[in-house]
Amino acid sequence: SKNILDQWIVSRLHSLIGKVTRNLDKYNAMAASTAIEKFWIDDFSLWYIRRSRRRFHESGGRKEAVETFYYTLLNLIKLIAPFLPFLAEEIYLNLKTENMPQSVHLCEWPKTERKCIKQELEEKMQKAREIVTLALAERAKTGIKVRQPLQELQIPKSGLKGESELLELIKEEVNVKKITFGSTLKLYTKI
Repeated sequence: SKNILDQWIVSRLHSLIGKVTRNLDKYNAMAASTAIEKFWIDDFSLWYIRRSRRRFHESGGRKEAVETFYYTLLNLIKLIAPFLPFLAEEIYLNLKTENMPQSVHLCEWPKTERKCIKQELEEKMQKAREIVTLALAERAKTGIKVRQPLQELQIPKSGLKGESELLELIKEEVNVKKITFGSTLKLYTKI
């Protein structure tokens, strides 16, 4: 997929597969399950699915979004199978096609594909998410709901300059018309 969110979630997934595999090889089930939980909630549910909602309904990017969602969910199910065997099996049976093994527990363990990991993209997306968190906190402090569009958000000069797709995600999430660069984060709250 050419979509930045799809590339990011696949990169995060393969980073997760590596982390979970390494921790399980060391018999550290707690660290492995914590990494899965953090990915499932923070990355997959709260960021990827929420930011891709519109794409699931549009005809243009729908196919790529659905395929990426399916790929991510299927591999996540394989990762949670040792921890939540019955839940993993139930979800797997709803995802299964005729050419797949009869059970999630008969599937091969996912392998980390290094070519799918884009560390720089993961770091830039993390910066974008941090900016969104800070800007939304500013909105909450002033009592202005996210539904109300604001004119401008000034963000610190960081590695996001020139990253139009990431800046667009920030604009949509914070609901501002434009982003400028400065020394600190400042949300212009004049309506």
